[in-house]
Amino acid sequence: MFYVVSDPARPSDRLPFWSRLGGDRMGQPARKVLTYLDRLTGELEEVPQAPYAFDGPHINVGIRRGRELASAASGLTDREFRVLVWYWFATEQSQGAVMMTGADIARELGMSPDTLTRTVKVLKAARLLVEAGGLGRTTFYRCTPYLAFIGSGFAHREAVKDWNPPETTVRQPRDHRRKTKKGDEA
Repeated sequence: MFYVVSDPARPSDRLPFWSRLGGDRMGQPARKVLTYLDRLTGELEEVPQAPYAFDGPHINVGIRRGRELASAASGLTDREFRVLVWYWFATEQSQGAVMMTGADIARELGMSPDTLTRTVKVLKAARLLVEAGGLGRTTFYRCTPYLAFIGSGFAHREAVKDWNPPETTVRQPRDHRRKTKKGDEA
């Protein structure tokens, strides 16, 4: 079976199309590959393809909400945003909690456990991080599926049914510009 892909902007003697190559009677299935068909000779040539670029599990991150959170208008401090991004990429399974203690996470991020605890409270209050279980006095968290998700689109749609969207404005942004004193000329 052949699937012809034509590109009128690229007239050529070689037409690209999808074809099924290989396969035999011993149970080997044919594989679908992109090939070129030489119009003059009728020969098929397989188009070389690069291997998949990710080196392991990868995560889908909502670009619009991610940019909103990265902007100054969100009110997140750099530290809070860095912790949130760490949770995005520390999650290795769909809807799975990051199974590390606060002390281990703080050590990895280069901050004190108390600072991490305060930061997680802010992110949890904004529904950016959600509780995902615990063990003893340790609570495990994961990122809300509205921001980052591992899995198919169908699984993502099912995952967000139980959650309200997170806040993208955590607090009013601070103005860090130098204030002038009365009587000072700028």
